[in-house]
Amino acid sequence: MMRRNGLWKRVATAAACTAVAAAGLTGCKVAVSEEMQTTAETAAVTEAAGGTEASEKKTIEKFGKTLDNLDLDGTLHGQYAGQTLTVPVMSGDFEKAVSDVVPLFEELSGAKVVVESIPGEQFTDKLQLDLNNTKRYDVVLAPIAFLHSFAKADKIEPLDTMISQYAGESYDTSDFLPGLFDTYGNYDGKLCAIPYKPDVELLFYRKDLFEDESLKKAYQEKYETELKVPETNEEMMQVAEFFTKSVNPESPVDYGYSTNMLKGCTRLLWINRGGDDVDENLKPNMNNEAGIDALNRVLKLQEYAPKEWMQMGWDEANQFFANGNAAMMEQWPGLWLTCQSDTSAVKDKIGVAVAPGKTPVLGGWGVGISAGSQNKELAWKLIEFMTSKDGELLKIENTMDPCRTSTYEVPGVAQSSLLYGALMESFQYAKTLADVDVPYISSKLNDVMEFHIQEAMAGKVTPEEALANMEQEFIDEMAKVEN
Repeated sequence: MMRRNGLWKRVATAAACTAVAAAGLTGCKVAVSEEMQTTAETAAVTEAAGGTEASEKKTIEKFGKTLDNLDLDGTLHGQYAGQTLTVPVMSGDFEKAVSDVVPLFEELSGAKVVVESIPGEQFTDKLQLDLNNTKRYDVVLAPIAFLHSFAKADKIEPLDTMISQYAGESYDTSDFLPGLFDTYGNYDGKLCAIPYKPDVELLFYRKDLFEDESLKKAYQEKYETELKVPETNEEMMQVAEFFTKSVNPESPVDYGYSTNMLKGCTRLLWINRGGDDVDENLKPNMNNEAGIDALNRVLKLQEYAPKEWMQMGWDEANQFFANGNAAMMEQWPGLWLTCQSDTSAVKDKIGVAVAPGKTPVLGGWGVGISAGSQNKELAWKLIEFMTSKDGELLKIENTMDPCRTSTYEVPGVAQSSLLYGALMESFQYAKTLADVDVPYISSKLNDVMEFHIQEAMAGKVTPEEALANMEQEFIDEMAKVEN
């Protein structure tokens, strides 16, 4: 959905961006312990249940910064002993990110936190079932469009009162990236969620290939222009052609472009190329010149991509690129870790840029409180802990990139990943969410988009026919909700 009215402006200070650009480092992590080691000797923390104040604050060092406010301005001091939270998380990175900080939160709060891991393909259905019926879950960590649907249906709790009543005095909501807090959290006039994981698709490219003098010379001779990281869709098509061996037998890689196109991800490439789903009035906005051009670009890229890309999910596509089979790939930031692993054929050879055409798809996850929770105050304190200035530094190592401006300004964070310059610049341009932001029927409309884009890719319909059919199905599905 297009976000207008100047919402997406520059999201970081010049100093932070300069630090990232100047760092020139290739690792995503700094040298910090995987375990939560205290500085010097472990500081004494509350051991007694029932609310006794800690004699000293718990301190941990991450990214060169001492985390001395994990007790949230003294508002965590063991007073929640005997209370339990249940938190559903998607298996994988989210599960690890939450599970890693739970022991520390339990120690500080006195509470028990049960982390329930759910496979990705079952996650949304289980979450919706609980919010509607069983009401076992307390904290809701989910994609933004789904949180908006839950807020519309009054299934999650408004958070303004929680913040004013229970947050520590240093919990600064204005510190979140400009636009991010409003776009992710506010819906229908209420604050429904706190940003937890900001996401936008980036262009990953083989830096070693783009800097190779013989390839630069061959490209200049063929196209009469210099080989450079593409910024426009037209430049991208030309570069992709050059690096595709079936077109250019001299290419050092098989394909100019790759990404995961398994059903469920197809629409992301179309959005990256300039497509849109609904406008700010929730009216279909795909059957137009921009949408047709975007779909034609997808079909053109198909000529320079592996034939099996429509069977590739996240892991398969990421490994394919990390094996050195393609010159470029558009993907969520998590690809970086795969590329930088010790088994990667492209380790230290990858650059990152804004997606060509500057219409990258916007993802992102937020965290809120189930309206059915019996422990709403405690649920808020866990959310506050995970999204506080110090808490943010505990999640970065598990691919949960920061949401706060101050976090990006920590020198150790800025130097920890070459991603962050491109990531923060991309937030200026990202306007269309990965999931259609229409309450109640987001999943259904996602499926509609997937079906019709894949029909065009299979050659069964023209781009014009595919988008006309998509538009009509959107109209029909929205009418069912209105009635």
